[in-house]
Amino acid sequence: MNSEESIYNLIPPAVYIPPKQPLYRSKFPGAVPVNKQPSASMGQPHTVVDTRHFLKRGEATVPTVRNPAALGVQKREMAKVKPPVPKKDEKPVMGLVSQKNYITANAVDNILAVPKKPVSKEVNYLQKQDYGQVPAYLSRVKAQVQEEYRMIEDMQQSNQPQNEEQIDVLTEDERARLLDGLKANWATINKEYQTLSFTLDTPAKKKRKEEYEAQLEQIENDIKKLSKKYVFVHNDRLF
Repeated sequence: MNSEESIYNLIPPAVYIPPKQPLYRSKFPGAVPVNKQPSASMGQPHTVVDTRHFLKRGEATVPTVRNPAALGVQKREMAKVKPPVPKKDEKPVMGLVSQKNYITANAVDNILAVPKKPVSKEVNYLQKQDYGQVPAYLSRVKAQVQEEYRMIEDMQQSNQPQNEEQIDVLTEDERARLLDGLKANWATINKEYQTLSFTLDTPAKKKRKEEYEAQLEQIENDIKKLSKKYVFVHNDRLF
């Protein structure tokens, strides 16, 4: 059962009539003089117009562009590109025969013609704008080479010892003893390196393999230096 249903709903509600608002009246007085300009187009015209005299066609003082003849402009004649079509009563000229021998005329023209001079396609490099000048790329290459030489000299000077008396030469016994020790270390590390597994599935195995390879490479470089006949030593470094 609907709770909003009631018998009182059958009574029609009262119609609400809103109160009427007072009429609007301006606060300014209504008798305000109107200053109308004489040239205004609003309102009734104050001049009397004679409907019998009006401007007719062609009576304007300045002719319009639609009538160029009134301005004294003459129509320009276009040049005829093609001849006009003959009329129906014009008869063509027939029966003209030429007595010219074109074969003989062509032969005479070729004999009397002046031979054409061949056009030279060779390039004269002496007339180039940059003739006799050093190319720009050579200057760049020369500057790069000089810079490299300077860097090499700086590196050599930095590697050379300041005091030559500090340089010693290893004896043959010392060199042989160092070589034997390096070879023994290389054999030991290489044996451990060979025992590594082929599968590098963990970071520890990868790191151990890289360490062994770095040690073997360093020992091989030291052996190569000590294999020379004369080995100079300065500040615990080999040259």
